[in-house]
Amino acid sequence: MRRRLLALLLVAAALPAAIAAECPLDLSWPNYELMASVCSDENGHSKCCRYINAVIAVSSAMYANTTGILGVPAEISDACIGNISDTLVSKGILPTAASFCGLGIKIQVSYQCIGMTTVLQMLQSPNFSDVTRSCATLLSDDVSCKRCLNSGLSYLRHLVGEQDNVTLNTCRDAAFIAFVSQGNISTVDTASCFFSVQGLSALQVNISVPSPAGLIAPNIAPSPLAMQIPGEHVTGVLSKHHRSYKLALFPAIGALVTGLAVILMIVLILLIRKKSRELEKIEGTNPLDAWSSCLKKGQEGSSTIFDRFTYRQMKKATRNFGTVLGGDEKGTIFKGKLSDGSVVAIRRIESSPKQGQLEFCKEMELLGRLHHRHLVGLKGFCLTRFERFQVYEYMENGSLKDHLHSSGKRLLPWKNRIQIAIDVANALEYLHFYCDPPLCHGDIKPSNVLLDRNYLAKLAVSGLVQCSNGDSTTISSTLVNVKIPATPGYVDPCYVVNQVVTPKSDVYSYGVLLLELVTGKPVAQGGDDGDGDGDSSSSKNLVEWSRELIGTDYRLHELVDPAVADEFDLDELQVMADVIHWCTHRDGAARPSMKQVLRILYERLDPLSGGLARAVAGEEGYYYGGGGGQSGRKGKEGAEMLAGGGDGGRCLPSSSSTSRSYCSRSVLLECNSPEEAPPQSSPRGLP
Repeated sequence: MRRRLLALLLVAAALPAAIAAECPLDLSWPNYELMASVCSDENGHSKCCRYINAVIAVSSAMYANTTGILGVPAEISDACIGNISDTLVSKGILPTAASFCGLGIKIQVSYQCIGMTTVLQMLQSPNFSDVTRSCATLLSDDVSCKRCLNSGLSYLRHLVGEQDNVTLNTCRDAAFIAFVSQGNISTVDTASCFFSVQGLSALQVNISVPSPAGLIAPNIAPSPLAMQIPGEHVTGVLSKHHRSYKLALFPAIGALVTGLAVILMIVLILLIRKKSRELEKIEGTNPLDAWSSCLKKGQEGSSTIFDRFTYRQMKKATRNFGTVLGGDEKGTIFKGKLSDGSVVAIRRIESSPKQGQLEFCKEMELLGRLHHRHLVGLKGFCLTRFERFQVYEYMENGSLKDHLHSSGKRLLPWKNRIQIAIDVANALEYLHFYCDPPLCHGDIKPSNVLLDRNYLAKLAVSGLVQCSNGDSTTISSTLVNVKIPATPGYVDPCYVVNQVVTPKSDVYSYGVLLLELVTGKPVAQGGDDGDGDGDSSSSKNLVEWSRELIGTDYRLHELVDPAVADEFDLDELQVMADVIHWCTHRDGAARPSMKQVLRILYERLDPLSGGLARAVAGEEGYYYGGGGGQSGRKGKEGAEMLAGGGDGGRCLPSSSSTSRSYCSRSVLLECNSPEEAPPQSSPRGLP
């Protein structure tokens, strides 16, 4: 806005110079009534353009009579074009005439023909004397006019050669000015012949001047018609007009400056108001109405604790959207700093015609009710008519993907990896069992697992979907995003077949995530072919490669990331391998629930939490052996692995930070859900 104001002030400062360069052409003589009639005919555009061309050429010839130059100087040509256009409109000629005739482009007021800028140069050019001889007689009859035109065309061909039409027209007009400047020649008759127009002026306009120094005109007898009108001698007319022009110039300048100053003030006010309206339009009022409507439709007892930001705040926080952290198919992520000094991550969502304002508000209302230690917290949002933003807490240590697969990041110790596995399991258990309705993440992968300054893992929650109970063939459309991102390697094979999102879809992706934590390998890279050379197998993905090692005890250590090969615990690795194998089962019904996974991880990898769970649920809540008659194996804590996922393993207290009402409801749902039926099979003695 400041730049625009400065530009307008510079224009205002340059106005006096522009006014001083007012067009000197005399346009008071033509027969405008005839021109207006011709130009109003839709089929007479060509004739209209010839009249305009003739008027400008005759006026330029009158000006050349006193200056000796071809047309007006280049620095005031734009002013003349504007003056001519305004004059034509004021005389009743259509405003579009100047446009379709090419005024200022094809029809010019400054005639520089092949480097010649003066009348004398044109008169002294080769073969111009032929034009003078051929056009010296009266041109009112067709024979004389045609002879003159043929001579002029021959002259222009020798002078210009193969040039564009604009150059040819410019040189033709320059030749006309030079020819009539010789005096004693009927200017209007010559223009009528040159431009094929009639009745150009009610008065006969002649140009007859004494030859200036160095300009020797051919000795041509004066035209009888010109001798009959001595009172219209152009020199006298221009002299009188020039004196009156000087007298009226200064008052006109003052009036114009005053008027233009007023106009500039009005323009500035209008620009300021327009800018304000644009900002109001960006902020919009409808988004707020949609948000209010969304809140009214929210469930009773729901708690949405976050702020609504303005577009200006988003722009300021991100330094005009210059602090880019990264991005994905959902949008671009910026690092921002709010007015209270807090650092946040701001996601600029790519506009989607499928998601309206109300749907976006419903998603925000849903995310605002998710409060868990291991979910990235939503701090607020910004909704405008054209832009959508989500504001999340900032995670200092970036994503898990950066630490596993990017150079320059701190290598994660084995204990950190175990804790991250437990943290993510906590988050998924909360979404599956303690949300109403139950939610599925749908995009579990290392780039969506974020780490804070203490390496506490939190799951990014943008784009949640409502879980199917497994009985329907389509996903519920009550939420916004009903199609999960199909990230290769992490997608449940069952989802690829039936396009139904269930909690077991997240379980599969979680198993792949655990496999990456253990191996440190990208999911698409795979592992060894089995020959021990350490090369990657291009024909197998990471899951298929791991099955060979998990099924062989003496090769289990080959799973481990070489970066932590000296610090891992073999018993913990065995637990992780069994959970991976169970979670990535090809049959979704054979996979565990996240509650079962979390219980195993706590019991085998976190003795303190496992003991707390047993104290709450009671030792009788656990049983060993199982429906399949498989025997359990001892871990290093002395606890046995579960062989079956029966009902006795349900209704355990969760570490999820939920209210009692949510927890109670989730326990009832869990205890009566067919989803918790014992899995058909389990790997290596696990339930």
